[in-house]
Amino acid sequence: MAAHQARLTDEEIVVDLAVVMSAGQLPAAYWISNTLRLMLVDGRFSLTLSGGRRSIGHALDEVVWQDPPIQNFPARWAARATELGGQRIALGDMLLLGLAGANTDPAVCSALALDATGNRAHMSFSHGEHRCPDPAQEIAEVVARTAVEVLLDRLPDVTLAVDADSLRWTPSPWLRGLATLPVIFTPA
Repeated sequence: MAAHQARLTDEEIVVDLAVVMSAGQLPAAYWISNTLRLMLVDGRFSLTLSGGRRSIGHALDEVVWQDPPIQNFPARWAARATELGGQRIALGDMLLLGLAGANTDPAVCSALALDATGNRAHMSFSHGEHRCPDPAQEIAEVVARTAVEVLLDRLPDVTLAVDADSLRWTPSPWLRGLATLPVIFTPA
């Protein structure tokens, strides 16, 4: 930010860094909880808890493809008039990025792509010059993977305390994360 050609002041950099840090905290927490939920409710992953077939990496990848923490993101404006999907977009129109929808659009995404562990072609971190910066994406993945690994290592018998259908999602058009994830485990 300090080297940006717009020459931001120190105060502007501090404010921008605060926004970036706070904007990343909740999506990272939701990535962790969405991954844990998937591993606890989906038979393909629940076996992982006792040494089964699917890994934490598979679960993390599936969540960013099919259940990403950031579902929609406003903050882009059309740089020029264009047409997209049969809809006319005028110069300056605000655009709402449907990141979750883009990840699962059958016109551009095959079932094979959704099952490819390590496939980074998803839109969960957005795209272009205003996407989540690469180092932040890597840090978020390390934090999420470590959180899930440590939790499952320290609480190997963790199970859902409620029926999966009764889990409540935080109401938001922008983010997707659980309000709570009630679990049962044997205290260490």
